Amino acid sequence: MRPVVVALGNFDGVHLGHQVVVRRAVEEGRKRGLRVVAATFDPHPRAVLWPGNEPKLLTTLEVRRELLLLGCGVDEVRGIRFDRELSKKSPREFVLEVLVGSLGAGVVVVGENFRFGHKASGDVAELGQCMREVGGEAYAVPISHALGEDISSTRIRELVAGGEVREAARLLGRPYLLRGEVVEGDKRGRQLGFPTANVLPDERALVPGRGVYAGHVWVESERYGACTNVGTAPTFERRDSRVEAHLLDYGGDLYGKVVDVTFEERLRPERRFAGVEELKEQIARDVAEARRVLGEGA
Repeated sequence: MRPVVVALGNFDGVHLGHQVVVRRAVEEGRKRGLRVVAATFDPHPRAVLWPGNEPKLLTTLEVRRELLLLGCGVDEVRGIRFDRELSKKSPREFVLEVLVGSLGAGVVVVGENFRFGHKASGDVAELGQCMREVGGEAYAVPISHALGEDISSTRIRELVAGGEVREAARLLGRPYLLRGEVVEGDKRGRQLGFPTANVLPDERALVPGRGVYAGHVWVESERYGACTNVGTAPTFERRDSRVEAHLLDYGGDLYGKVVDVTFEERLRPERRFAGVEELKEQIARDVAEARRVLGEGA
């Protein structure tokens, strides 16, 4: 069986830095006439090593797979099951058993700060040495190359959590996206004249900071402009925070559908209003502002 080129990393977010790594792997694969596999860890290593302290995900494995396949041009995405047993493997064992043995790697491409093996004891120098011993190659790529600055999933999480979605999009190379099923809500939006889709994201996914956002909602293959509220609806004293998207020009039934919600610009923070009429007036202004930001007429 012919070896493959493996792009290796967590790739949470598949941000511009990750894309540089993966596209280098694609280049190496095309040059050699080899298949390219993007290998990503699942679950996040910290969920296994420090349960309860793992970061919220910028991309679930499903979304990550689509971004790597469709956006970066790899031939296959493989999830490496991260568990206690894997965490105890030495760097050499990881290379020989997982990269070469399971994935069939002949060439491995990683970010320049990549660490692996028990207690993250392996670095890119050891990766290169281990691959050379089996007749393979390894390349470490600077992930800051894309914008000439350091790009990290940690930084992007901070931006999204703080509602700074425009800056997050600059580092991601696309708007931040949440995927979720449309479930039944309070139906208050319909009563207010602005029906909303109550989107329930994966509990592991990072939800943007509370506020009102302009963006889009993808329903199957169709894209609709949207004004999306993230929060607890303090005017009605609701306790749980929700993602509620008002699609600007959509009249169908969304219940039970899985949709993608993008967050492109934060319009305002969450706030409590004196009453329903004041809230309705503000929502109308929010929708008008979302249309302006998205370039969509009334």
